[in-house]
Amino acid sequence: MPVSGPPRSFAELDDAIPRYDSFFTVREHRERNRALADKHDHVTYQDLGDSSGGNPLWAVTVGDGSRTALLFGAPHPNEPIGSMTIDFLLHELADNDELRASLDYEFVCLPVADPDGVQKNEGWFDGPFTLANYATNFYRPPPHRQVEATFPVEHEQYVFDDPIPATQGLADLIETHHPDLIYSFHNTGFGGCYYLFTEPLEPLWEPLRDLPDEYGIPLDLGEPEVYDSKAFEEPFYCLQTFEDQYKDAVGDEHTDPEEVLLGGNAYDHAHQFNEDVVEIIVELPYFYEPRISDETELDLSREAVIREGTERRRQLLREWQAAAMAVEKFLPDTPMAQEATGTAFFFEDQYDDKVEWAAASPETDKPATAAQAVDARYVRDYQLLPYVGMLLRAIDHAVMGAEDEARNRLLDAKEALENVFHKWIGELRGELDYETLPIWKLVAIQARAGLFCLDYRQRELDGDSG
Repeated sequence: MPVSGPPRSFAELDDAIPRYDSFFTVREHRERNRALADKHDHVTYQDLGDSSGGNPLWAVTVGDGSRTALLFGAPHPNEPIGSMTIDFLLHELADNDELRASLDYEFVCLPVADPDGVQKNEGWFDGPFTLANYATNFYRPPPHRQVEATFPVEHEQYVFDDPIPATQGLADLIETHHPDLIYSFHNTGFGGCYYLFTEPLEPLWEPLRDLPDEYGIPLDLGEPEVYDSKAFEEPFYCLQTFEDQYKDAVGDEHTDPEEVLLGGNAYDHAHQFNEDVVEIIVELPYFYEPRISDETELDLSREAVIREGTERRRQLLREWQAAAMAVEKFLPDTPMAQEATGTAFFFEDQYDDKVEWAAASPETDKPATAAQAVDARYVRDYQLLPYVGMLLRAIDHAVMGAEDEARNRLLDAKEALENVFHKWIGELRGELDYETLPIWKLVAIQARAGLFCLDYRQRELDGDSG
């Protein structure tokens, strides 16, 4: 039933959010969650087994409402904001009886979905929070080892049933609790705020659009992360499901679905048990540039801006690929080395597709905005540099055990790639007026946005008409 009237603002929570100066490590999250469960009878800590790398997996539950909200942080391990947000919400819901009672939910939380990967990012968690330090301490596993890409799925003739342990733990929670709302926490490295939903919750568009501005953080009005994403309206995008991916793969005559598809995401799995489930994602950056929300029209078309930005980055791709090919046979067969080398060629294919799409799409004939230009030129440049940093880390690991000839080849490639890295980072520093965003503000936006959605869904399902 439609809901009228404004949503609750939850603005009073700002005073309760700690003013963090660093991100918690995996160990700190686990210890804080155990201590919280020991302190409160209405909080439970559940062991979920071990990750692929032998780290403990765990869930924390608070609240005893009639509906279930499933929250999980760091499915991409270079994105720790969500784990901080979950930590804050768990403590606030445990301590704030009035807030907990007002929300008719059981909150089932997996604070760190990929502890193996998060540990490999902890080198930048204490700062300094700079473009270079983030990029040189960045880690993300290959897709076949990612949490939200490996849920079991059966669709027409396609079957995937090889979940990693973290995904299996999350799938077990879904099968036990049948969530009504899923909040998967993600963030970007650079840009502004935008949202992903599995269905349009239009009454929330206005408050969600206004929310980041309360903290001086812009909306991301540049190019969408996936160039052909469906927008309900900017900056609210449709979250892609496995069915969407399958249709795209089958519809491309040059693509073998078996080669490009993996598993489903949390929504795909949860939808089997609750057809009314909704998933939300609030994307926020560590770094932002004010121009990312500038809608001033330029003399260039959007297609021209996309093409020029893509062609500019092909030089970086060529230099990255050259280094990857020079060292590939000397690198250990680790997820870090696999992703650091393979991603260079993935981006090349993606750029070809994006330029072809931009040339054929009528919507790119319109004038580009300043936001789209800064996105195409600078944000997308920076998107590549953490992967270059990851290849440098993989080379460092290989050097430690290499013999003379291999060691010399690795060190030569490292020197050349470091020069490339610093040249591109230097150009970005010179061109951008960027800021590092305070962690507490990012937590505040994610926490309040999630609570907006939970409160709205509660009133909608209860038939509250205002």
